[in-house]
Amino acid sequence: MAKLYAILEAVADRVEMYKNIGEQRNNWNSLLLTSINALTLLTAAMAGIAATSVIGAAAPVAVLKLSSTIMYLSAIGMLSIMNKIQPSQLAEEQRNATKLLKQLHNQIQTIIAMGNPTTSDVKEMMEKVLALDKAYPLPLLGAMLEKFPENVEPAVWWPEQRPR
Repeated sequence: MAKLYAILEAVADRVEMYKNIGEQRNNWNSLLLTSINALTLLTAAMAGIAATSVIGAAAPVAVLKLSSTIMYLSAIGMLSIMNKIQPSQLAEEQRNATKLLKQLHNQIQTIIAMGNPTTSDVKEMMEKVLALDKAYPLPLLGAMLEKFPENVEPAVWWPEQRPR
């Protein structure tokens, strides 16, 4: 029963953690999209001003054209980074992880309420927690984007106790 309560507490912590990270990644997505849209709008306005300006003012027109080109390139760079990281997809993954961890939390509470949990119940719940940890990694870069890691090691969450 004590192990099941420890797993329950860890799952509750993970629910809160994934929820907070999901909100944070959703905010990143909104911020990046707003920034790119504002940059693109400003760049289009600068290009429009450069196109409609008088022919006699060649130096300011060249500066506007160069500035708008640089800003378009920076918007393209930001979009390529967003396509690699995909913050909207990351936020959705965090929402899914939160939902699944809440379901697991309710399952553990049901087992505890029914009383007399077995060691197979404890083992099953630990395996589910480890599976969710593996399915929904937290790092934004590194383990999440590394499709072919050099070293593959099993996750260890619950240490085995040796007989004394």
